[in-house]
Amino acid sequence: MHRTTWIELSSEALRHNASVVRQLAPKAAILAMVKANGYGHGANWVAEQLNSQANGFAVARLCEAMHLRDSNPQARILLLGTLLDREVLQECAQSQLDIVIHDLASAKLLANTPLATPITVWLKLNIGMNRLGMSAGEFCDAHHFLNSKSHIAGIQHMSHFSDAEEVDASLTLQQAKKLAELSASLGQHPISMANSAAIIAHPTTHCDWVRPGIMLYGDDPTQRLPAELALKPVMRFKSKIIAMRDVANGDGVGYNRRWTAAMPSRIATVAAGYADGYPRHAPDGTPVLVNGQRASLAGRVSMDLLTIDVSHLPHTAVGDEVTLWGEGLAAAEVGSHCGTISYELFTRITTRVNRYYS
Repeated sequence: MHRTTWIELSSEALRHNASVVRQLAPKAAILAMVKANGYGHGANWVAEQLNSQANGFAVARLCEAMHLRDSNPQARILLLGTLLDREVLQECAQSQLDIVIHDLASAKLLANTPLATPITVWLKLNIGMNRLGMSAGEFCDAHHFLNSKSHIAGIQHMSHFSDAEEVDASLTLQQAKKLAELSASLGQHPISMANSAAIIAHPTTHCDWVRPGIMLYGDDPTQRLPAELALKPVMRFKSKIIAMRDVANGDGVGYNRRWTAAMPSRIATVAAGYADGYPRHAPDGTPVLVNGQRASLAGRVSMDLLTIDVSHLPHTAVGDEVTLWGEGLAAAEVGSHCGTISYELFTRITTRVNRYYS
């Protein structure tokens, strides 16, 4: 098949990253985050590859959960915090989904909604993110509302750290203590706190379930993993050079001539743009790889094209392969140039980009 702009997705890298999670948290069950279509990698593909390594999967929308359930009839699937009503609760029970309860009103609604199939709930405590989650009093009330109901198959306790990637661990440990102590006061229930950053940096927070997300896809949010546990990029975003041009000193390149040649230069035009998911706001100097060698963005990213300065790479030619991020060029590095993070880059890839799984 003719390829101009595409992504390559490595099952070996994905499984390697999951094995790192297992090495770091050997006693915890693994709830793999596959929301946003597996962070842009393909939720069903991720679930298929991790079927023997993950104990469950989590998504953020009911439509994602249903799509995942269609291809994974036996998998444990958790629907993260969302808006719940009686119809949604019935659908979740029918499809055997676990659900997160993040407010007292939802807990009361669930307690008073008979379900044909018992459902497992994960009660969420707000420990400092101030996004979703209940106060300590609401959390206890929700627990008591649901604990004795016959249509509740089980209760788990969870929270979400706000600063787990920071070098100073004091706030994260304080937040972890809030959930641990409150949960203990309510009896013995499985606990989940650790996201990717906490899995890596805060082993005392691993508890019963860990929730790896970005680290499964190859990004260490703490930048503290030792070399022997280095993660591998699962996604390689690639394109090809479709034109070459020599420009004179003082010539501009692209819309509004944002980049201006300071000397006679050689410009390559690459068949990728913001309609493929490459960030339009990427500044001049953002790195790419041309046949494995570094070059940099020169001029504004347009819908279907971007331009790079290859003056220092004299053998560059039309048809040469360009890596926009992947092996040798971390998405996190590209993101740092663009004022964003790898999560956003991964999830921006559009449907017109061909996908090749290995």
